[in-house]
Order: sequence, then structure tokens, then C-alpha cells
Amino acid sequence: MQGAENLNIILELAAIGVAVIGGIGDWKRRKIPNRLTFPVMLAGLAGNLVLRGGAGLLDSAAGIGTGFLVFLLFAIGALKAGDVKLYMAVGAVAGWHFCGDTIIWSILLGGAAALLLMASRRTGRRALKNLWLYFVNLLYTRKFRMYQPESELSYFSFGCCIAAGAAAAFFCPVL
Repeated sequence: MQGAENLNIILELAAIGVAVIGGIGDWKRRKIPNRLTFPVMLAGLAGNLVLRGGAGLLDSAAGIGTGFLVFLLFAIGALKAGDVKLYMAVGAVAGWHFCGDTIIWSILLGGAAALLLMASRRTGRRALKNLWLYFVNLLYTRKFRMYQPESELSYFSFGCCIAAGAAAAFFCPVL
């Protein structure tokens, strides 16, 4: 049993490493590259199959599926495609529980960071008001459309929040 627990720790640390690499890429280039996420997904599936057998492969595939659940946030413009693929890569390596915890923590940490960032900028109140009006419009019209920020200055590196969420998931699992 101790060997399986140690293996889980190693896989979770590897997933954190992938999330950190993706977060750094997102911070520097505003992009999480496919050349990171797709090979990691394949390696996660293969590695879990080799290390943990059929159950590991299933957990890895379920992790990819769990990461894909945030596609809804991509559909409304809250996340970019690279963020979704980074979640899927984390899930492929460390399984669905860890991916779910990462999603929960990164959304909480990302929301807090976004509010602090908006409050610290001069244009923050206007951006917050526009975001509020966007959600009110969604509620009343029930018509989904991509959220369009006012300017390029509104960019927020959510990949960094995914990395922080993965680290938080390691120390404070939720699921």
C-alpha cells in the first residue's frame, strides 16, 4: 500500500511540474502550447497503464475527461483552449481526483487573483462592471456569447492559476 501512495505522490508532483511549465509559458507568451499538453496526455495514459495497469489507464482517461469538463468555461469565453488542455494533461498524469481538486482550487485562486488585479488597476471598476453586465445579460437573454474584454490589457494568465491550483490540490485535497 505504501508503494501505491508513493506512486500517487510522484504522479501528482509530475502533474504540478507540467502545470508550472504551462503556467510559465502562459505568463511569458500568453499561450500554453500543444507541444506540451498533447505529449503529456499521451505519456500520462501510457505511464499510468505501465505503472498501475488497467486501473491506472482508466484513472488517467477519467482525468482527461475531468479536465475536459471545463470546456463549458471555454465556450463562454472565460478560459482559453490551452487552459482546458492543461487541465486535461494534469488529469492524464495524476488522475481524475487530482484534476478535480486542481480545477476547484485554480478557479478559487484565479477568482481571488482576478478581483485583486481588477481592484488594483484604474480600469478595474469599469472592467468589473462590464463583466457583471455580461452575466446579467446571459441570465436575462439566455443567449451565450463569447465574453470580449475591453482591451488587451485585460489579459489574465490563468495558466499560472492552474499551476497554483495544482500545488494547492497537492497540499489540501478537496475530493
